[in-house]
Amino acid sequence: MINKILVATDASPASGRAVSFAARLALQHESELLLLNVIRDMQLPEILREDPDFEAFYNARDELMRQAADLILREARTLVRKEGVKIVQTAIGSGDPATSIAGFARRRKIDMIVVGTRGLSKVKASSMGSVSRKLLDLTEVNCLVVR
Repeated sequence: MINKILVATDASPASGRAVSFAARLALQHESELLLLNVIRDMQLPEILREDPDFEAFYNARDELMRQAADLILREARTLVRKEGVKIVQTAIGSGDPATSIAGFARRRKIDMIVVGTRGLSKVKASSMGSVSRKLLDLTEVNCLVVR
């Protein structure tokens, strides 16, 4: 039985398709739907970290990213509510997206993870990496990758 479905969204067209698919799946199984947006860590040169204004810059960036995440999750919540999903929760993660999604799923005892894929060719995906591919390696939870 699928009681809890987690769908990760970043407002991309691929994740939008995943949100819609997860909503339909949640309706079919009368499941709780959890929407997650992950704020990626920002790789910065060490010289910037030594700048006296770094903390102010980092805090401003963090606040802006949280506002964007809130907006993304509000829009996704509106979409799934229109689809008829009754039980919807939202959360914001941070760090590496695949690692954050896998950890969230483990902590919340998720039954299925739904993610979108950018549709990269196998060559590009293997050389560039992809969240969906990495997630499949990191989690024991069933994953559905929506194209």
